[in-house]
Amino acid sequence: MKTVELLHTIDYYIIGIYVFLLMAIGLIVSMRQDKNASLFVGDKSIGYKSIGMSIWGTNIGPSFLIASFGAAYSSGMIIANFEWFACIFLLLLAMVFTPYYLSLNITTIPQFIQRRFGDTMYRLLTAYSLLTIVIIWLGGGLYVGGLLFSQFTGWDLWVSVLLLLFVATSFTIVGGIAAVIVTDAFQTVLMIVGMSALTLIGLYEIGGIDGLMAKTPPEYWRLIDTESESVPWVAFVLGYPIMGVWFWCTDQTIVQRVFAAKDLPTAQKGVLLAGFLKILPPFIFILPGIIFFALQPGLENTDGAFIAMVSEYMPVGFRGLMVAVLMAALISTLDSGLNSFSTIFTLDFYQPVFKKGKKLSIKETRMVGRIVTLAASFLAFFWAIAMENVDTNLFELLQSLIAFLAPPLTTLFLVGLFWRRVTTTAATYSFILSCITCIAVGICSTTGQTFGLFQQWPHFLMLSFLLFVFSCSVMTVLSLMTDHSPQEEMLPSYKELSGSGTEESRSIWKAWLLLSVVMVVLYGCFEYLASKPVTNNSVVVTEKYQAKQAVVSVYRGTTPLFDGKVEDNEYQDASRISNIAAWTAQFSPVVDKKDLSGSVWIKHDGTHLYFAFDITDDVIYGIETERWLPSENPKAHELTRSGFPWFGDGVEVLINAENHWSEKDGESNKGNSKSWQMVASTHKSRLGGIGVAGLLEGEERSMLSAWNTYQKWIINKDMEVKVHMKSDEQGSGYTMEWRIRPEACLEISPGVFWSPGIAVTKMGLNIAVTDLDFPEDGKGNWANFHHENWWSGEKDKRTWLKQWGTMILHSGYKVDESTPTTLINGKG
Repeated sequence: MKTVELLHTIDYYIIGIYVFLLMAIGLIVSMRQDKNASLFVGDKSIGYKSIGMSIWGTNIGPSFLIASFGAAYSSGMIIANFEWFACIFLLLLAMVFTPYYLSLNITTIPQFIQRRFGDTMYRLLTAYSLLTIVIIWLGGGLYVGGLLFSQFTGWDLWVSVLLLLFVATSFTIVGGIAAVIVTDAFQTVLMIVGMSALTLIGLYEIGGIDGLMAKTPPEYWRLIDTESESVPWVAFVLGYPIMGVWFWCTDQTIVQRVFAAKDLPTAQKGVLLAGFLKILPPFIFILPGIIFFALQPGLENTDGAFIAMVSEYMPVGFRGLMVAVLMAALISTLDSGLNSFSTIFTLDFYQPVFKKGKKLSIKETRMVGRIVTLAASFLAFFWAIAMENVDTNLFELLQSLIAFLAPPLTTLFLVGLFWRRVTTTAATYSFILSCITCIAVGICSTTGQTFGLFQQWPHFLMLSFLLFVFSCSVMTVLSLMTDHSPQEEMLPSYKELSGSGTEESRSIWKAWLLLSVVMVVLYGCFEYLASKPVTNNSVVVTEKYQAKQAVVSVYRGTTPLFDGKVEDNEYQDASRISNIAAWTAQFSPVVDKKDLSGSVWIKHDGTHLYFAFDITDDVIYGIETERWLPSENPKAHELTRSGFPWFGDGVEVLINAENHWSEKDGESNKGNSKSWQMVASTHKSRLGGIGVAGLLEGEERSMLSAWNTYQKWIINKDMEVKVHMKSDEQGSGYTMEWRIRPEACLEISPGVFWSPGIAVTKMGLNIAVTDLDFPEDGKGNWANFHHENWWSGEKDKRTWLKQWGTMILHSGYKVDESTPTTLINGKG
């Protein structure tokens, strides 16, 4: 897709109008401020509407927008839990944390910890806060937003990043937090209007609510799903609160709006408004992803779902509006991050270190704050540009980073705030140890390094909970072993600060109760939708396809010599699949057996599962041709997630060991031992690099966990491939042997792996053979592929689990030689 064609002149006019209005609002607010107003808390006159909309807008960053849209496309409404569970922690912020913050008259989160635990902990938390702002709010968010903006406009990444940064920095430097909060409120309105338009257009295209319900699997509406792999329910219930307390209650970028409120009731009402606004994201950010799934199922790279829907269904002019929404999502996050960084650096680093604790004048504070904001913007720019070379899925990475950054601070606040026995010594050393542990576990988890101790790391939400338990345990033990220091100051009791006896406080609590009732009703409605039976039409489609599925029975045989050669009689006791020309042709059909033909044999020897391929191919890509590259991806041969592992001649094996699939279209493999897809190439490999045949990572590359699992299998030799290029006497082509270790790669039920001791086991199976040849041979096909034939599945759907064939594994040897072992598309 040439993204430069997405926008037209009218779209650029709309983007220009948005930028003009945004900067005008920011500058007008700046000029109307009192000259003595603080850049960091304004003049303490911010109203509750601005506070609520600013909190909401700050949270909606570009990575959230794309990740939630893509997750909704692949998993449905279950991702809405991340939005609606936030209301619990907004309640904590408003009614528990805010009374403490405002009564102590502080400006930053580190100052709160200084009052409780003294200067050492204060300095540690200052460094921690600056680091998290740079990682979460500035560099990562700016890169994602700049990348998406460049995809819409066709501009270079650095130009997109620079433009977005200039807009966000301009009014932040001049107007500080007041300008940030007011412009965030404007951008919140823009995001709501823009995404509502996308939702309504999507509903129109699909035929309204009835059309959407008819084309969407019922499980897509489920919010509570104990079997979900995309949002593991137990991990979510345990891990999300750890992230929620840190993000919503103790992160400077969110909480700074509370500091700028004119009084406690105003701050609490502002957070309450943010809680009510939290009802909206599932309907305007997540629902469009589900609508697009119903319109166009089968999209492999769900990170591109948002841009794909905008480009295909939004008319000219509305596309410019969506780019403005994207810019609003980034700028509302970026300006908040810049102001928070400047606040903490100026008040918690510059003043204590350079001014030796002397109070800064208003003039000096504003000057230093502006210089630091500008410096932070430069830091964000270079950080974002550097991320262009990071080889990972940043959407997934940025989300999981929160899980590993949260436990130390959540522990510090929850235990330190509510248990007076915690000592300064315990808080300091447990915080340091917890940070080191969380960083180490985070690095190992994201890289997939287990040191051979276990197969794979738990979900990052579960890890966040376990790290929190570890941190709490260390702080508790150290507190019981140490005494309080003179620096500590016991905070007032909650009852003294909350103002719970006033009429205004009671009305705010009643409003939170109303929000709770609304949440319960919403969950009930979606559970009702999820409980509705599957329509007759979808059942007919499934049964119609199942009659065509390919089936192969696999038996025990002798152990072959694993050398890549398929010798005579070596696979005589294996089940054979042939007639590749009759398989599903994804691209050009095979008309000449010399062009592409061959056979596949499958058997096990009681220890390993073997696939053997004898492929006839008249031209071997990269060996008998140059390694030409497709225009769709000039980085095709990079052995990274941005390359195309399967670009070239080779084969693919896809196994659904659990033999589990649902009625929903588009469900692909999970990239773990339960279901996976791997690639073997004739001209490149993970272990040998370019020019050496062997095994490569397959799909889904968009899942970092899958990519890491595949690499681990290759490195540990849980899967191995040997390739032999045929000699002139043997003909043109290659033979290949593929060996799989079941105890690592074939998990048939949770924690249970296939073994020959199990009499009969059914697994989902698909196989593909690819033939690339010269670019002109595949003219008109995607990436100029010549042939790609699949054993099972319909064209464009062959990667769906429900489209795979069935492999029946028998523990013993084949007894009756007359029994047919293979069915090809329902025929013997």
